[in-house]
Amino acid sequence: MVEGNGAAEKIFNQGFRYSFAVLSPARRYLEGVIDLALHQKPRPQTLAISAASDAFSLEVQAGAVDYAQAHGLKVVYNNKYPETATDVSSVISAIKASNPDLILNAGHLQDALLVHKGLKEQNVQAKLYGYSVGPDTPDFTTALGKDANYVFGGAQWSESVKYHADRAGFYRTAPEYAKAFAAVYHHRPDYHNAESTATCLAFQYAIENAGTLDPEKVRDALSKLDVTTFYGLLKFDSRGLNVYKPMVTNQIQNGKLVTVWPAGLAAAKPQYPTPPWGQR
Repeated sequence: MVEGNGAAEKIFNQGFRYSFAVLSPARRYLEGVIDLALHQKPRPQTLAISAASDAFSLEVQAGAVDYAQAHGLKVVYNNKYPETATDVSSVISAIKASNPDLILNAGHLQDALLVHKGLKEQNVQAKLYGYSVGPDTPDFTTALGKDANYVFGGAQWSESVKYHADRAGFYRTAPEYAKAFAAVYHHRPDYHNAESTATCLAFQYAIENAGTLDPEKVRDALSKLDVTTFYGLLKFDSRGLNVYKPMVTNQIQNGKLVTVWPAGLAAAKPQYPTPPWGQR
């Protein structure tokens, strides 16, 4: 099985030989947001991070905390809430009391909306707001309007990344893929669409390399795959995880999602620090 929508390393730490994932692991989802922040002026000093209590979100949180501390950031708030929570006001109050420079959340779209609305309601000011999942989904901007501006999100892919595929026969760049996708489905693709397409490409290339549909030979071909696509590098470690492809960091600028990090893949410069509520 090649999959493109389950990033928790817990899936791949159980010795399964026939499972592969084209996406970067959960622990890396917010590394790019932190790295971007550390390259800005004024340099942030403190971080607050909340997380839903599912396996994916907790791995994202743990990875972000480790990365932040390794790069000199002080983690002033680090806690979780039930994954079914509909009220996180106490979490928001605790974050506000910690007065962080950076506020991150590890969760899913509904978590991002819940937390971001709560931060505005309690007037929690920070230099940067970032989410593991949410900003890349059109519903985030639709639901929040101008409050979505300046928000950062970790992403597996965006249509502005500058990868160029090694092989002909499929769309070789992200813009080419995005244009073709929109022509068929009548909306722009987000990274969930792209990573799902990439799973099919991984299978295709492995079958071509194996020259057969024999499951064991296709499995071995997958384990040796090393190819760049419109989506990025498809390559797997011994567990079947794609630890080699970097995440990208997107930001909502004037209602539009743009890639701002890493610099080599970026289409625009990050807008930082975030203006106060009401000035966005």
